[in-house]
Amino acid sequence: MTHVSRAQLTVASGMTPEQYIQSLVGGGIVISNVTFNGNANQIGTFNGANSNVGFNAGVVMAAGPINGLLGAPNNADTGQPGSGISDNDLLAVAQSVNGGIFSTDDAAILEFDFVPSSNEAAFNFVFSSDEYLTYVNTNFNDVFAFFVSGPGITGPYSSPAAFPNGSANVALVPGTNTPITISTIHPGANGQFYINNTGNSFTHNGFTVPIPVELEVECGETYHFKFAIADCTDDYLNTAVFLEGGSFVSDAVDVSVATVSGDSTIVEGCTDANFYFTRPEGDVDDTLIINYEIGGEAVEGTDYNFLTDTIIFLPGEDSVTVNLSPVQDGLDEGFESVTISVELVNVCGDTIISSGIIYIGDGPILNITESDDTVLCANDSVPLGASASGGYAPYTYSWTDMDGNPIGTGDTIYQAISENGSIDVLVTATDFCNFSGVDTVTLTQNQTLEIDTIYIGPATCEPDGYVSAIVVGETTTPEHGVYYSWLNQSGMDGPAASVWTDLPAGWYYISVEDAVCTVEDSAFVELLDPPIAALTATPEQGCSPLSVTFDYSESQNADAYELSFGNGNSQSSNSIEQMNQMYDGSPGSYNVQLVVSQGINCADSTQLQIIIDICGCTDPNALNFNLNATADDGSCVYPEPIISAPNVFTPDNDQENVNELFELTTENLSELQLIIFNRWGNIVFNETSVDPDNNNPAWNGKIDNSGKEAEDGVYFYKYIGVGVENQSSDAATPTVEGHGFLHLVRK
Repeated sequence: MTHVSRAQLTVASGMTPEQYIQSLVGGGIVISNVTFNGNANQIGTFNGANSNVGFNAGVVMAAGPINGLLGAPNNADTGQPGSGISDNDLLAVAQSVNGGIFSTDDAAILEFDFVPSSNEAAFNFVFSSDEYLTYVNTNFNDVFAFFVSGPGITGPYSSPAAFPNGSANVALVPGTNTPITISTIHPGANGQFYINNTGNSFTHNGFTVPIPVELEVECGETYHFKFAIADCTDDYLNTAVFLEGGSFVSDAVDVSVATVSGDSTIVEGCTDANFYFTRPEGDVDDTLIINYEIGGEAVEGTDYNFLTDTIIFLPGEDSVTVNLSPVQDGLDEGFESVTISVELVNVCGDTIISSGIIYIGDGPILNITESDDTVLCANDSVPLGASASGGYAPYTYSWTDMDGNPIGTGDTIYQAISENGSIDVLVTATDFCNFSGVDTVTLTQNQTLEIDTIYIGPATCEPDGYVSAIVVGETTTPEHGVYYSWLNQSGMDGPAASVWTDLPAGWYYISVEDAVCTVEDSAFVELLDPPIAALTATPEQGCSPLSVTFDYSESQNADAYELSFGNGNSQSSNSIEQMNQMYDGSPGSYNVQLVVSQGINCADSTQLQIIIDICGCTDPNALNFNLNATADDGSCVYPEPIISAPNVFTPDNDQENVNELFELTTENLSELQLIIFNRWGNIVFNETSVDPDNNNPAWNGKIDNSGKEAEDGVYFYKYIGVGVENQSSDAATPTVEGHGFLHLVRK
């Protein structure tokens, strides 16, 4: 069986020994003569509701400080400092498991007398140790025991004088007479009772499942208990025993309350409560019917659900649960109580009353404690915090600006402000029951350091500009003054001073730091009468060779001019003049640049393009087509269409297959139409071709290609021819028309 621990344990010391014992006692037990021997920090209460130690609450004893239990299993519980007390009874128990143990140390011993109200007494415990599993079956085998003495009990261990028959150890492995240690309960022995602490419940490496102790006693007689625990052989690594609160009972039906929050309060519309009825573990074989009374300020059926007034324990059943669910009525009623009481007469003839109480509360009003803050520098992020109370933990927090836009979650956020003044943000706290409250947090900026004014002196082509910063509101200390730093637009550093002189035109950036803040600004130094380049070309495009005249007379404020023509040639001058350049090279674009300057520090430039063409006929249909030409100069010459026709044809299908078709002979045509008429003017053939060279219209001597042969005789023909298209101009494509007679002769 595998057990896993989760969540966290909490512990607390500071109660009296009597208070510790009273927190363990349930129904049917009366205690007296309580003593404790050991350090005060070796005993205390624990809250196990958020762990799986097995109990919600109770008393814990350890062979060292109980606060060593807090933390994760990978944190060692050293068990120091301890009491330094030894105990012979514990040594005898330890030696019964491992004979190599010769000493005990740092003992904690809680003793008391008790009187049971029946013939049975019982309680529950859990044993844990940080010695698991490294020191199993070694002489570092810490020990604990529950020594009981009284009527009907004899044993080998010591007991007070009033109990002459000695005492017996009842902290045994269930179903055996073997004392419980890390060597008797672990994965290799009695592993069904072992839990490996792989979570973050508390520091000990392992612990047992809850184990019951059941005693046969005599009703009304006095017994003595000695709860004891100690280190063995050394005083390092702690061992503890957890005793379940309210579990020490004797033949009474116990009533306890469980809520989500772990206390005795529930909330309308949020949480429920359970009343747990528990009967003695030794009395579970028969059916038990219990009537209980319901009381308190809250009204059944109005403030909470109706409850049955009878509890039936079936055979084998030791507990019954009754659920109480509060009604959300929206009324402000404060806290109202509900009590459940069970009254029984035990075998001693005593009347035993056991009861549980719960309080029903209205929805809370959440209180939010917030912290306004002040920032001294723009855009500094500072923590804003809020803490809620008055509701039901845990709480969640959400933050928005005043327009409702989300800006963060959690009890602390970081917020900045960009300028002097104040901004408000809203924090909403929501508790476990989904009740919420809203508060305002104010963030104020009070930055005193600022760059009040920047003076700028313009520059000429001599670097004679300047920038000067005036700072106000600075804060200084003996260790920290006011520091200036400059950068130009190229990222180069300037002087560590408020003024920078002898500057060319451009952007300059300043940063000023005092003992509190850093501020930044920028300035632009303008250029007075800068050189301006202007350039025109005549013409900008033409056929090679092309002579181009360049004019830069519109340029201003310059004393030197350099013109690069884009063909590898350049020309310089110190005065305004025209420059000429002959372009007789390859066709294309030539990038021409003019650079004008004023002294050595100022220059300006401009560019234009000269387009050079190879001019000629670009139409592949022309007789003088120039493959290298890039621009058509209108010089294309086109061939004239030529058409000739025979005057006789003999479609007689003779063996020579000669002169079987009437067709025209053509040159330089893009389209040809041939029409044949008989002597009465009727069309016997009409065909047009847009590819006369490969598909020349031809008459085979039949009428309309119907298969009927035309008669011998004279026929009239007409043709229309279209010449080659002129692609280089909008000139009309030449056409040629003609007609004539032909003789059809069949042999």
